[in-house]
Amino acid sequence: MTTIDELIQFNSGEKAMSAQVNQNFEKLRTSNNEHEEKIETIQSTIETHLDKSGGVLTGALQLNKPVEISCESEILTLNNDTNYFVVNGTTSISQIVGFESGIVILEFSQSRILRNGINLVLQNNVDKLCFAGDVGIYYFNGETVKEINYFTKKEEHTNSFLSQCILDCPKNDNGRADFIKKIEFTSGIIPAMTVNPSEVCYITGSSAYSASYLPQSAFRGTNVDALGWLTTSGVPTGWLKAQFLAKTPKVVGFSITARNATDALATSPRDFKIEGSNDDTNWELLGDYVNVCDWCQNEMRYFALNYSAKFKYYRINITAISGGTYVAIGMLQFYEAQNDYAPMTAKIELSVAKPLLLNNGKGMSLKGKTNEMRAIADSFMLENLLNNAMMYIGMEKQVNGAIKPVVTTAQPVYSSKKQKHSARNSVPSMISNTTSIEFKHNHLCSASTCYGGYPACNAFDSNLASKWLALVVGNNQWLQFDFPTFRKMARFGITASIDGPTGCIKNGFIKGFDGTEWIILAKVTNQTGWLANQVRYFDADVIASCSKFQLEITEIENPGLNAQVARFEMFELAYCFVIPENKFYLYNSVSKQYDEKEINFIGRIKTEHNFVKEVQCYAPESKYISDEILLGINSTYVFSHNIGHDYKNLKMNAWIKDNANGFIMPWCVHSVIDYSFEVSNYGFYVDDCLFYVRTPGNLMQYKDYNGVNRTITSNASLVLQIERSF
Repeated sequence: MTTIDELIQFNSGEKAMSAQVNQNFEKLRTSNNEHEEKIETIQSTIETHLDKSGGVLTGALQLNKPVEISCESEILTLNNDTNYFVVNGTTSISQIVGFESGIVILEFSQSRILRNGINLVLQNNVDKLCFAGDVGIYYFNGETVKEINYFTKKEEHTNSFLSQCILDCPKNDNGRADFIKKIEFTSGIIPAMTVNPSEVCYITGSSAYSASYLPQSAFRGTNVDALGWLTTSGVPTGWLKAQFLAKTPKVVGFSITARNATDALATSPRDFKIEGSNDDTNWELLGDYVNVCDWCQNEMRYFALNYSAKFKYYRINITAISGGTYVAIGMLQFYEAQNDYAPMTAKIELSVAKPLLLNNGKGMSLKGKTNEMRAIADSFMLENLLNNAMMYIGMEKQVNGAIKPVVTTAQPVYSSKKQKHSARNSVPSMISNTTSIEFKHNHLCSASTCYGGYPACNAFDSNLASKWLALVVGNNQWLQFDFPTFRKMARFGITASIDGPTGCIKNGFIKGFDGTEWIILAKVTNQTGWLANQVRYFDADVIASCSKFQLEITEIENPGLNAQVARFEMFELAYCFVIPENKFYLYNSVSKQYDEKEINFIGRIKTEHNFVKEVQCYAPESKYISDEILLGINSTYVFSHNIGHDYKNLKMNAWIKDNANGFIMPWCVHSVIDYSFEVSNYGFYVDDCLFYVRTPGNLMQYKDYNGVNRTITSNASLVLQIERSF
């Protein structure tokens, strides 16, 4: 009851006394004074917190004009003057300070990155790419700032994209993805020499075959003839040295061209070193190369140095060739780098202006899944890439929410169920025990014994009609393959020969050398009933990093035959994308469980001879258009794309052009559902990011506008387009 209500309350049967009336009036006067004081206190409080310019109370969300603030560091510092800021600057922001509690509105005037972390907690716990004009609302509670909501000026629709797809990426002037960069060599730094010494350098050698094959002949600038540098007859070793007179170059790579003569295979360098010096006395090893075999006449091979610095003298020191009586080099050339990359590195070149936009949405169906936009705007250097390997590059979410690049030699697999291993055999096709058809060297085949024309490499040549055959009848034989780098194999395949299948393994082991000892990776037990060219697979019981893998045959099915194998395959541990679940998994060999992974594969790198030879970035999801490729007959061409999450939904188109007559027409395309099947002519091989095109004997047959029949076997080119059919 208020004071006034108490005073005027009527009590029946009672007479008001003057003393009581006076007392009530005194209470009323006092009460009135107390109310006036409270009102004055409230008014004073309001005036204290009142923003004179805007007419609103401070401490609430501001409706007045925002305050501009500049930030060129990772820490954004605010002040208590307002709750609404327009933030200028382009640096990444990982922490916001200046408030202890309350809500703040931030408007970003320039594109920049917000870093998710312990102090700055963003929506979805991932880094955010802010575009100019974006607005975010943030709640401050002590040292933690939490993003309540975010409004982007750039409208982004994600409900129609499949998960693990690339929505957009930096492109060059031709519209192709180009955000993965490799080292770029200069042109040769030694001009064609007509005199020795020249203005640039002075060339010397350990010996010379004759006056027609002097050391400087390796730098004559052409190899159309059969000249070059040759050592003295009967001397199969030697050195060739270049002294730079006016400069001290930093050489990062070099090339050797085999002599344009029929003896190039036997006389070209096999084992050699590159050395550098600044005083011609103290030499530093820059690169060591062994088993560089199977040279073809007039073949040029590029190499990179393991170490680079500025030297005045460079020397190639050849210690072995492949059977000849003298060393022969058609041409030698040295190269510097046009960019600042080391040979065994590549760069993912992204920025706020050219980000990589990914969708890592998860769920059981397109309609019900959650889409999560990821923007990668940082540049990364990928260092110490594996030599003589093809590697796949992905952007993977880490435990702390950050996105980091990962590199694997195992081709990602897309499947209806979880599996451990790549679908592609990791062993390259071998043409000899020391040389692969693609990488040329550093992959080695060997066996306990070999019979006649059945060497170990026959088990690794991708030809099921050939085989490795042991020299002796019976058991206790082995077949081995050495990689130049360590691999984790999760599955092995053994194929019986076509004409002696019961000579295949019955009991034995598959072993791996981990750098210290041989360990058993899988057991082969009681394998009987082998049929011609039958393949059987064996999953690894132990998955470990090994560089050498051996099939140890303790017993064959028919002990009266020689041990024999048509093919020995190896499949690496790989990221597996389970299509029905829209999720990636990677088998954990320690826990024996599959770990769920959030990863987008964005490109591929090929290395050879110590340097990154080729890089390919995947195009945005849903469409791939190739460059115009000049075709030859009976050849296979490889195209890279990134739209093969489900190869059954691909739409393929191709156009072939008669370059002589300018006639362009659609090309016959046979799409293949089963990725393991190839068509003999016009064959297309489809997997997650590769497309193989095989040409027949006639590239193009057509009737032109004048009714003339034309058959094209050369001077024709192809453009390939692949789209996803949603």
